Amino acid sequence: MADGKHILAIDVGNTRAKFGLFRQTSVENPEPVEIAARILNETADVSGAFQEWWQSLGVKAPAITMVAASDPEARDLLLQSWPIQDCRPVTIFGFRQIPVGVDVDSPERVGVDRLLNAFAGSRMSQPGRPVIVVDSGTATTVDLVTSDKTFRGGSILPGLRLSAHAMHDYTARLPLLNVDEELTDLPTLPGRNTEAAMLAGLFIGQLGAVKELIARLCSAASTQFLESSRPQVFVTGGGGKQLVSHLEDATFVDSLPLHGLAMLNAMEL
Repeated sequence: MADGKHILAIDVGNTRAKFGLFRQTSVENPEPVEIAARILNETADVSGAFQEWWQSLGVKAPAITMVAASDPEARDLLLQSWPIQDCRPVTIFGFRQIPVGVDVDSPERVGVDRLLNAFAGSRMSQPGRPVIVVDSGTATTVDLVTSDKTFRGGSILPGLRLSAHAMHDYTARLPLLNVDEELTDLPTLPGRNTEAAMLAGLFIGQLGAVKELIARLCSAASTQFLESSRPQVFVTGGGGKQLVSHLEDATFVDSLPLHGLAMLNAMEL
C-alpha cells in the first residue's frame, strides 16, 4: 500500500455491518482502500463478521478506529471483544461529535448515520452547493443539508428489505422476496405473476417516492432556505446502486457514513 495513515471505520446497522479501511494522505478527504458490508443475522454476529474481514486484509493495526451504530447492542458486543489491542476505537454517539449544524426539533434524536451522511456529503460537494443525501438501507432516508453545512432534516420511509418483509409477514400468501440482489434494470410492468408484481411495486414504488422527496427538498432549499443552486444529490446504502442510475444528476458513494467517520479523524472530537 502507498504511504499514509490508515483509518478503520465501522458502521453497525440494523441488518448490516459496514467496515472500511481508509488511507489519509495529503488530500483533504481520506481515500477508501477497502469497503465491505456483512448481513447480520442469528448465525453472523458483528464481532465474528468483523474479525473475519479484518484478518482477510492482512494489514497492520490502523492509526485510529472510528465506530458508529444504529444498533447500540451489536456495537457494544463488538467493542467488548475488540481484537486490535494496539488501536482502541473512538465511538461516535451523537450530534455533538459531528461538526454540522443540526436545525431540527430534537437534535439528540437524529440518527448518527444521517448526520455522518450530512457531514460527508457537505465535504464532498461542490463549494456553495446544498446537498441531498439518499440512504437506502433498512429504512430509506432522504435528507437536506444547506450550503452552510446545516442538517435541515428530511424524510424516513421503509427500505426495500423492510418493505419486502412487511408484505410477507403481514399477508397470508405473499412470498418473501430477496431484494439484496442488485438489479441493473427496473422491473417491467405489468407484472405477470405475484413475484413480478411485488418486485415492480417495491422497486418502482421506492424510486417514485425518492424522486418525489428529492423534488420537494429541492423546492424547500430554494424557497425556505434561499439557496441559489440546485442541491447536489448523493446516494448510498444497500439499495443505492439500484436507485442511482434512475435519478437525475446523482452520485453513488459506497457506505457514505464510513466516509464521514474517516473524515472525522482529521477533526478534533
